[in-house]
Amino acid sequence: MSKQSTVKINPSFYKKIDELELQVEEAVGSKLMSIAETIVNFSPVDTGAYVTSHSVKSNTTSRGRGKSSKGKPKADKAAKKSEGLNNLMEDINALDLSSTQRFTFRNDSPHAQVVDRRYNIYGAIVRNIHG
Repeated sequence: MSKQSTVKINPSFYKKIDELELQVEEAVGSKLMSIAETIVNFSPVDTGAYVTSHSVKSNTTSRGRGKSSKGKPKADKAAKKSEGLNNLMEDINALDLSSTQRFTFRNDSPHAQVVDRRYNIYGAIVRNIHG
């Protein structure tokens, strides 16, 4: 003679799980946007090539934006910072925040290492503010 026990899961349980997943996605998106704002706010602007070359991806093997400043005139600082932030926000909005566990902010402009050595945006600033 067999014995069995049936367990019924209340549908509200699944609804709560879905709500929690949405809250996690919103929190991750909010944190990524905050990091993006920090990166742009601390980025120097001369021609705008550096500040508009920031990107964020979930795949660290692919390259991001890489604009050169060679031969470009001085830029409107506010306009280039706005463009740089818009680029990052578009990147964040395109990410799958529900299943990705690693995100990489990067700058692939030819002069990114020189700029970061001087301003330490990706090193000290982002790490000190966002951990």
